[in-house]
Amino acid sequence: MKSITRLVTAVVAVMFAVAILCPAQGVKSTDLGKGAAFNGKKIEMKDKGEVAYLLFFTAGKEFEATTDGLKNTDVHLFVYDSSGAEVAKDDSPGPKCSVKVTPEKDGKYKFVIKNANGANTVTFNVKVAK
Repeated sequence: MKSITRLVTAVVAVMFAVAILCPAQGVKSTDLGKGAAFNGKKIEMKDKGEVAYLLFFTAGKEFEATTDGLKNTDVHLFVYDSSGAEVAKDDSPGPKCSVKVTPEKDGKYKFVIKNANGANTVTFNVKVAK
C-alpha cells in the first residue's frame, strides 16, 4: 500500500511540475510569420487566459518583445526557442512585460502570453534591431 501511495504522489508531483514549468501545453500556437515583418497584435484575453504565437527570427539580430494591457491585470510573457528551451521571461507583476533575445540560430520562437486577475485587452509587439 505504501508503494502505491508513493507512486501516486510521484505522478502527481511530475504532472504539477510539467503544468507549472511548461506554459501553454494545451494552447495551440498561431504562426505569425517573420518577426521582422510583424506589426503587433491586440489580444482580448480572459481571466486566466493564455495564448501562444510563433515568429521566425534570424540569428544574431536582437529582438525585444513587449506586452501592455489596458487594465491593471497581471500579464506574463515567456519565450521559447525551436527546441522548446525557455530563452526569456518576464513574470513580474502588472500588465507590462519586456524581454530581449539575440537568437543564436535562425528559427521559430514561441511566445506565450498569460493573463491573470481579470479580463484585459493586451497589445503584443516585437521590434527587431536593424
